[in-house]
Amino acid sequence: MTVGGSKGSLSGNYVMNEADLVIVIGARAVCQWDCSGTAWKNARHIINFNTSTIDACHYNRSIAVIGNAKPNLKKLIETLKKKGMQSSKSASDWFKTIKVKKEEWEEFKAKRYACEPLKDKVWKMKVLTEPVAIKTVCDFADSIGAIKYFDAGDVQANGFQIVEDETEGQTYTDTGSSYMGFAASALLSGVLANYSRYAVALCGDGCFMMNPQILIDGVEHGVKACIVVFDNRRMAAISGLQNAQYPMDYKTSDSVVVDYVAMAKSVKGVKGIFGGTTVQQLKKALKEAASYDGLSLIHVPVYFGEDELASMGVFGDWNVGNWCERVQKEHHRLGL
Repeated sequence: MTVGGSKGSLSGNYVMNEADLVIVIGARAVCQWDCSGTAWKNARHIINFNTSTIDACHYNRSIAVIGNAKPNLKKLIETLKKKGMQSSKSASDWFKTIKVKKEEWEEFKAKRYACEPLKDKVWKMKVLTEPVAIKTVCDFADSIGAIKYFDAGDVQANGFQIVEDETEGQTYTDTGSSYMGFAASALLSGVLANYSRYAVALCGDGCFMMNPQILIDGVEHGVKACIVVFDNRRMAAISGLQNAQYPMDYKTSDSVVVDYVAMAKSVKGVKGIFGGTTVQQLKKALKEAASYDGLSLIHVPVYFGEDELASMGVFGDWNVGNWCERVQKEHHRLGL
């Protein structure tokens, strides 16, 4: 049913809110998922498989199964079979309901991928939405067999809804740890590991500025890869959650213009490219970067605003920054 959480999918969050039995395997309570303890509104039982006792006991009323999940899951399945439980030959009402929700999610995504450039108040021109820009970069990376590294923040929040890899090892993220600068830094790992596969780092403007040192390190160590900076001139992941909860954003933007292409070109050996304001221009920039024998950076201005097609969605049942009174009240009501 895909991801649930503060930036979760329509279908994933539906399941989190409606399921009465929850089986958690190896998860931890990161802020984007369920630090606030409000995800499982109708859960009557929680079975938590984890190697960490703290994470396994995150919820009250849990059956904590400590240790390697694989052998423990096998034991659970064997026990259920001995007790006569088996797969139903007909679809349950629950299955039919979530099937509809998954179809709604597919329609939801398609509308956003088809969104034309929108007029942005800060850029004062029409620019790509982040979902469209990310989808364009991911499709291109997959077409040439490149690894995708996602940074923290809004790019990652939209990205893990968009990426639909067919094989393992195509995409890496910081798994919700909010390590800003992770993606650009990760480009150096391929060289250090003597691994020659082309890679693309998908970064927000804030995350990239956490570690622009990669521009120097990349040249020094012979990195052949591409950094794509999606620039909405703000911490959009936090802005979106603030708007969903309070509703207003606070202290998440700035008025400083940064010429990332000029910054990249200031380091001899790095190719700086403007990614444009249309899908066609971005594809052209990606091809140019991939043909360069070294490190390149593509700057892509992206939209932030009130248009609902501009992101993959925000769900305001999680605390961000100052605790939200409504969320805390719900947490105590649930008593999870």
